[in-house]
Amino acid sequence: MFVFGDSDQPEDSRPRRRGLWLAAAVVTLAAAALAVAGATWYAGRGEATGGYSCAFLVGPDEAEVKAAEELCHRKARDRVRRADIVNPGPIGHEGTAWLMRDALHRAFLCPPPGPVGCDDRGALRAATDADVATARNALGAAGLPDSVVRLATGEDPAPAGALVYSLLMGDGCVVGYLDLASGDQWYEVAGLLPNGRCLA
Repeated sequence: MFVFGDSDQPEDSRPRRRGLWLAAAVVTLAAAALAVAGATWYAGRGEATGGYSCAFLVGPDEAEVKAAEELCHRKARDRVRRADIVNPGPIGHEGTAWLMRDALHRAFLCPPPGPVGCDDRGALRAATDADVATARNALGAAGLPDSVVRLATGEDPAPAGALVYSLLMGDGCVVGYLDLASGDQWYEVAGLLPNGRCLA
């Protein structure tokens, strides 16, 4: 014989409700963490207009938020100007992008004899022409002698003064930067600019 209680909600719904509350708490904490860090999003090329947008949660430091916003605008302006990749070439872009990033990481943030996983950001500073030469040598030693490396300008998808690099592969590019002033690194696989090159 079974006896049912008068409760409208069965007992097995309690774990489900707890799960929903836990999920809501995780989302709230993640949003709070982003608000503290300052977050940036940008949209790529629009089919009709080629527009973009940058959105921010409230950040703790106005100067950092302004710098992140400017970097977002640079990346978005660069992205909407690029063509689609039709002929990627014989070698994978993503693997090459990672190889380039790793070579520069080892040259600047983990110089020998540092262990593979090290990340030495103790000597943060602005990049120099000597750093450009070091980066070219590192990429050449990694088997990528055709890489372009220079100090970033206002036209590049990188913080001003960072090391910006690129490599043409088919009609696509690996484009990235290493900012020695912050230790930040970024790269993407993208199409050519209107000038037919990977960088302005």
